[in-house]
Amino acid sequence: MKKYFLSLLVIGSIFLMSRSSSAQTGDVLNPSEGTGWLIGPVGGINLVSYKTNSFAILNSEPTCFQAQNGSDVAPFFGLSAEFPLSSTMQNFIIVEALYDSKSSKFTATNASRVDIPTKLNGNVQNGNITTSQTASLNYLLINGGYKYNFTEGPSPVGPGIQLCVSVGLKLTSNLNKTVTVSAADAGSSLQSSTQTNSVPDAGASSIRFAVRGQFTYDIPLSPTWIATPMVGYDFPFTKVDNTDKSWTASSAYAGIALRYFLGK
Repeated sequence: MKKYFLSLLVIGSIFLMSRSSSAQTGDVLNPSEGTGWLIGPVGGINLVSYKTNSFAILNSEPTCFQAQNGSDVAPFFGLSAEFPLSSTMQNFIIVEALYDSKSSKFTATNASRVDIPTKLNGNVQNGNITTSQTASLNYLLINGGYKYNFTEGPSPVGPGIQLCVSVGLKLTSNLNKTVTVSAADAGSSLQSSTQTNSVPDAGASSIRFAVRGQFTYDIPLSPTWIATPMVGYDFPFTKVDNTDKSWTASSAYAGIALRYFLGK
């Protein structure tokens, strides 16, 4: 999947470079046409939020070990391009390809049992069992949308707003369960054993649809380099899987894009 993601970035870069060549030709032939375009890396962090129904962590003990909802921090990064629609640099078409992680912990609501018969090191004794569950959830996002800057300029500058439609192609969707059994032996020495099991989410949807709205602020670092800090929210229209968990994954995010102005 990583090779697939990198291949898409290379193909996108070649396509955008060809667009740059035509834009620069337009500048030479008719200075009033061809405003150039910007391209560069973008990255940041997701504050991931899971919303679910209550579900069993262990199918063998559905009423004893349960979880619901969840949250964690995960990265995103990729390539971002924007195409000015006029020389005032206020209206832009946005195209992005991102590796986006929605991996997170689920919140355990009933995750442990104490003083139960436990077999540890061949002996049966009273002990404790603790469980937890996380998800490794990653997508390739293809985003397309519109950006508006409130300030005119010879290059993008100042505050703006952006809205993109996002199509996510599932890269990984694994459920990770951890079970820890602990007990004190006859000498009151604490013994413990931990087992982790990671399996693909059999019901995971292969495509994710969402909208991404964000606030931006363009900072010209030079006539050709623009830094753009951003904060935004990713709102999904689809569920992560088709199980009765009713699992959705959204995120507030913050990051920065560094774009080079081609054709300027």
